[in-house]
Amino acid sequence: MNHYLLGELCALGVAVSDATACTCFNEAEKKISLFSVNILKMLVAMLSITAFRAVTCGGAALSGIPLWALVCLGLSGLLGYAFGDFFYFASFLYIPYRLSMMIFYSSPIVTSLAAWWLYGQRLQAEDWMGILLVIAGLCLALFARQSEESGGRARSRMGKGVFLAVLGVLGQAAGVLLSNQGLSLLEGMTSAALAASQIRTTAGFLGLLAAGLLCRKMPAVLGDMRHPREVGLVVAGGVCGCAVGATLTLQSLRYIPVGISLAITSLSPIIVLPLTVLLLHERIKPLEALGAGVCIAGVVLLSI
Repeated sequence: MNHYLLGELCALGVAVSDATACTCFNEAEKKISLFSVNILKMLVAMLSITAFRAVTCGGAALSGIPLWALVCLGLSGLLGYAFGDFFYFASFLYIPYRLSMMIFYSSPIVTSLAAWWLYGQRLQAEDWMGILLVIAGLCLALFARQSEESGGRARSRMGKGVFLAVLGVLGQAAGVLLSNQGLSLLEGMTSAALAASQIRTTAGFLGLLAAGLLCRKMPAVLGDMRHPREVGLVVAGGVCGCAVGATLTLQSLRYIPVGISLAITSLSPIIVLPLTVLLLHERIKPLEALGAGVCIAGVVLLSI
């Protein structure tokens, strides 16, 4: 199979994994806290990736990995999972969910510009057009989900929420760029994507654990364990979104530029639409359908 197509299929797999995980996490958050969801999903991701690598590769030791690769991938996990996700979810407290997502899913533009500056990854005109179409389609779909209560937000809260969402974008972009750098140092290594995922998820979990201990949130996390159904949903989401999704993300970065990979993985809000119809019995608005069509056009353009 063509490596470029394989990279795009991996990125699409990430979008499907994230959409499934998002559905699980949203249901779990009805009874357990957001921090509990985040730290539990990272624990599940770390353990599942480590176990899978031990079974398939005959061991899960990280010996033999270059020090600079460990540093890049470790920082990638901290910035992407602990820093980026923290500020992204914190922005929900100040601005509507749809606006946070619009800002967060603009990260392919930021990442593409940074990759061009740092690594010389140049995108063609049709690639930029495809990325912009995907982001425009996402904005249309998310704008259609606006609620009536979003109109009464104070300007100060709006500014704070946008600032937090931008920090989330920067954390996400920095995490992906460092992942790309770390992967390049593992070239030729067997199961490089799995090893990189193990390092990233371990660093992300340790970062969240440190934050939980410093902010004294761990007793609340232990208390949330009394809800077995919700914990089960987090486990399922952690395996789908973080373990499978993180590994496929790194696999896609081996074959396609980071901007194109992120643009395709950003389709998860569109993939969530049929899930909301099937599971929650919600109706899709015409603007959402239009946004989905624009996103698909963008992905087709990226695949040409």
